Amino acid sequence: MTIDNQLDQASETESEVVANTDGLMMQLDYAAPSQISQVKESSDSLSKAQTSEHSQHVALFAQLNRSDVNFHGKVKFPLVFRDSLLALFDVVSSDYRYVPKDRSAYTVFMQMRRASSNKNLFTAQRDYFTWLFDNDPLAFCILDPIIQVHEQGVSFEVFSRDEGCYAQLTLTNEIFDQSTKPTLGTTSIDYSAALFNGIEKIRDHQQTVLDIGHEAVGLQLLETTPEPAEADTDSTVSTPTVKKQIIEKRINVPKSWIRALLQVQSASQLPKDTIHLDPIALYNVLFELRMHADIKSKRRGLLIELRPQQLPVIILEPFDITVTSQVSQQQKPYQGQQAKLIRLWGRRRLSLLKRLLPHTDSVSMSLLGQGMPSYWTLKGKGFHFTFAMTGFSQANWSQSLNFDLLLPKRPLHNTLAAIEGLSGSGKATLNDIGDNSNDDNGLPVLIKTLENTPSNLEDLIKSLSVDASLKSVPVSHSQVQQWLLSGTQQGLIRYDIAQGSYYYRPFTQTPLDMAQFAYHNEAEKQAFDLISRTDAVQKFSVETVAVKGITIRADIHVEEDRRTYHSQLQLSDEGLVTKAECSCPQYLQHRLTQGVCAHLIALRLRYNQYDPNNMGNDSWHDTRVLSKRVPSKHFNQPKNKQESVQVAAHSSLMTLPAAPTLDLTALAQPAAQSHATASDKTQETAIAYVYITIAHKKITIEQTIGDKDTRQQLVFNQPAQAKAAFLQHIARFEAKGFIENQGM
Repeated sequence: MTIDNQLDQASETESEVVANTDGLMMQLDYAAPSQISQVKESSDSLSKAQTSEHSQHVALFAQLNRSDVNFHGKVKFPLVFRDSLLALFDVVSSDYRYVPKDRSAYTVFMQMRRASSNKNLFTAQRDYFTWLFDNDPLAFCILDPIIQVHEQGVSFEVFSRDEGCYAQLTLTNEIFDQSTKPTLGTTSIDYSAALFNGIEKIRDHQQTVLDIGHEAVGLQLLETTPEPAEADTDSTVSTPTVKKQIIEKRINVPKSWIRALLQVQSASQLPKDTIHLDPIALYNVLFELRMHADIKSKRRGLLIELRPQQLPVIILEPFDITVTSQVSQQQKPYQGQQAKLIRLWGRRRLSLLKRLLPHTDSVSMSLLGQGMPSYWTLKGKGFHFTFAMTGFSQANWSQSLNFDLLLPKRPLHNTLAAIEGLSGSGKATLNDIGDNSNDDNGLPVLIKTLENTPSNLEDLIKSLSVDASLKSVPVSHSQVQQWLLSGTQQGLIRYDIAQGSYYYRPFTQTPLDMAQFAYHNEAEKQAFDLISRTDAVQKFSVETVAVKGITIRADIHVEEDRRTYHSQLQLSDEGLVTKAECSCPQYLQHRLTQGVCAHLIALRLRYNQYDPNNMGNDSWHDTRVLSKRVPSKHFNQPKNKQESVQVAAHSSLMTLPAAPTLDLTALAQPAAQSHATASDKTQETAIAYVYITIAHKKITIEQTIGDKDTRQQLVFNQPAQAKAAFLQHIARFEAKGFIENQGM
């Protein structure tokens, strides 16, 4: 995969129609479209082992302008191979962006229909696809995956079109029977819809062969050229000549797509909470999502309840359906020290994993925090599949800024040139590398180590600590981790969550210009500059109102303008911006039609640094939401004695409880245990919410359990007394088993 930042004049003229000012032209040259074909006869270009009767030949053709990468092997488990590649295609072609109703497209369609009423079918189709290519060139374009052949097997990396899903598939050597030694390296492969349709036809009774390389069987295009025969005859003899078939793709890739891909891959290295599930638990989640449609204006989150030394619980909102994982004897409870309630969004994307569930042995989930990406790792015989699900589609400015604060500052230079200089001379030292910063001066040595052999973090620390070229640089756990994050952000390193290993994987053949990916736009760059100043954000306040959301206010002082602007944001329960106001000229003249101003972005960044638990906070208006799952008997009691008698009379007829929880894991429990826990599993549960609000000297406590609401108000003489009582009430409810729900 090559990104041409400086295209020739002819290429710019040809791609002028699909040019995008915020994109990069990605040029991919393949030998031919990747294909799957049935081989029934032997050929000179195929080995005997490859040309058996009724075999499926999967040919994935690598990019021509990258290093030579070759792999050949028979597939031992064709169904696992088929379903894993189909799941990969589902991710790369997925698009969960919300499309509002727009009559303009229908109006254009009616105009085209009237204009083409007198045209034949071929002309009408040609005009339609010409219009579609001019207006939406990515409508039928799939960004080809990155493939890496390494010692453990073959790895694929894809990123969805809506910038919301990332997948990493590794087919280990256990699934292949290799007759030749592979050529290790990184490249891109052509992954088209025709290849998807061919992979769907793979069956278990047929032998499947995988080929990865620049050239393979079926890549020869025979051209017949007439040549004159002997002089005594007038006939001509046609002699076939072989000509290579080259398929060229030119895709205008948005820079935000590449930036989001590098960010999601980098975020997988951050500290996270990891829990283990059974495949049946994930199946239950997908089953409930399929049986229950989303309700408008209701919560659509996926709550993960984590309690120390207890099994994790998944709650589907707003139905309060709980899914547990209690089948596996090797199931480990949550090992954390503090109870957490983490809310995730984009739960419908989990349906992309349904193809792999029949082959999955274990499922692990890594959580970064509230609304942050979650990493789902599925392991089976011969494969492991890592799926990253972000909390948004097409990274909006209010949510994607969380990435920028979690990850270290994105480097403005690329280390690939320094690595080439280091590899060219074995005696090169760090002083000869160039003008690298002190934070990245050990990255070339680290990448050189990973280029020889992939390894985990502990092995990297050991090897770098004894490296002679790093004597002047302190090699510590945090320093090596910072180098790894910097290398991943530059597209040079790939992290595999399933194995916990790091691989040297250059994203492109030519180094990325990191200055283009440091910020989304110029306004974001100015916002980060304002945040770095000490007196830029003044009179910052956060006001949380129960159920309604969070209101953030601050005065942004800009020294260059000699002005102070008043900015205000209102966030919903999901952390999205529902209302934005600013007194700057850009907002007053254009509102948000010309983009978000730097002052609003600076206010959003400042809120990410806000700690509500800080005692030194000057804000005396805050709301904490705590929740707890309780049995339905606490609020679904009969209203009178007559109703209770009727319930008792008909209780013998109620063989199946009307509970919203459908836990299929109870079928796999031992008989003795199922009788002991039958009453617990058939009980209807609900979530009890407690809203504790402090407003200067007044504290309001609201409790909601089912349809019952209670309210209590406390008034104090001093705001400090109210603040202390506010924290005491929070601790009291946490002692009763309530968990703070930061996402409200």
